[in-house]
Amino acid sequence: MKTILTTLVLMVTTLPAVWAQRTVDAKEILAKINRKEVVSYENATINGDLDLTELANKKRVTKNLWAENEAYESTVERPVTFRNCTFRGNFLAYKNVKTEGRFLNGSGITFATHFTEAVTFENCTFEKASEFKYSDFNQRASFIGTGFREEANFKYAKFKALADFTDARFTKIGNFKYTSFKEAIAFRKARFDQYADFKYTKFDEGVNFNNTRFDGTADFKYTHLPRNSSFDETVFDGPTDFKYATLNGRKFSPSRR
Repeated sequence: MKTILTTLVLMVTTLPAVWAQRTVDAKEILAKINRKEVVSYENATINGDLDLTELANKKRVTKNLWAENEAYESTVERPVTFRNCTFRGNFLAYKNVKTEGRFLNGSGITFATHFTEAVTFENCTFEKASEFKYSDFNQRASFIGTGFREEANFKYAKFKALADFTDARFTKIGNFKYTSFKEAIAFRKARFDQYADFKYTKFDEGVNFNNTRFDGTADFKYTHLPRNSSFDETVFDGPTDFKYATLNGRKFSPSRR
């Protein structure tokens, strides 16, 4: 009996430590990426801004300052995996630094980050900015069950392989304006609380919005949806704009529920 009680006490005292999320400094993750190591974290809280736009392999991509903004690109060259993680600071795969000057016309310097291998953010939470504007995702990208507390900015991003936002939660803005999806994409059971921007979004294959909920504005203006796209049991509780939107080449506007 004494042995059993001792075992129970040990279990009670050790379980909280097992369940608790460990804390990781964003600098630790950046160091791994710069060393071209595989990044994999589970049940972790990431403190500090995770700025991927200033990696060691950053390169200048602008050739003519008179015609274009000055721009730099960084590349994450190994797989990145985060499961059940919370990002307390900003997650930056894009930023624009404002400048003043004759050559840049005060428009700023652009920094963007691309991902050559698989990217996984499953059941994670971005508490602040999540900036993926202009990012290229060359392999599978998963954001299943992930929550975005501030704007989720994927404007102009290119997903060249499978992408999955199933059960994702967008508290403010889900910005997919001009985003390109080369393969199948799922937003099944996702929820957009305030604004979903899919204006000019390019879907080469089918997109699944089954059981998705739009509680705020849903903007699909000028969006062309392939034949095998679906909106089964989708709920629109706010304003919608499907002007010039098409499904399989025909004018399209889903019924409201």
